[in-house]
Amino acid sequence: MASRGRPTQFQIAPQAGKSWRAVVELGEDNRFAVPSDAARRAKWLGHDQVVLAIIEEDGSVTLRPYEPYGKRIEAKLEELAAEESEESERLILAIRTTRFRLKIYQDGRTIISDEIRDGLRLPPKEAGFLSFTLLGEEASLKASGPREISEAHRLLETIDLD
Repeated sequence: MASRGRPTQFQIAPQAGKSWRAVVELGEDNRFAVPSDAARRAKWLGHDQVVLAIIEEDGSVTLRPYEPYGKRIEAKLEELAAEESEESERLILAIRTTRFRLKIYQDGRTIISDEIRDGLRLPPKEAGFLSFTLLGEEASLKASGPREISEAHRLLETIDLD
């Protein structure tokens, strides 16, 4: 597992425009470390925080601060539950299958659910890499590019980095 707290200079191109980017390793146990530089730039990604994870249709996951976004979702769920209609039940199901509460623990790691892994279109129980992009009060996770270290090494053999 990649170590937590690597300095920004470790990333070859951590900034592109106004966004901040990194690659994080997702373990077989569905854990990944939020980059410490991202947590420093966005306090809502810090240790002992809760974030809202939204599975997007394009195979990415958007992370947002739980306050206020997650709180709004909680209020909407309560409102829909009080309606007790067939339509409200469908809406509740749609919310619960696309919006998740993630806890960032003391060590800066979080655990994604199997539903989020599936939303990222990753095979179950396989280590891989995620693209992590931070832009203001929103971060995104994408499982694009090489998913295994061995594949990355095979790709890098085709170019001269020296």
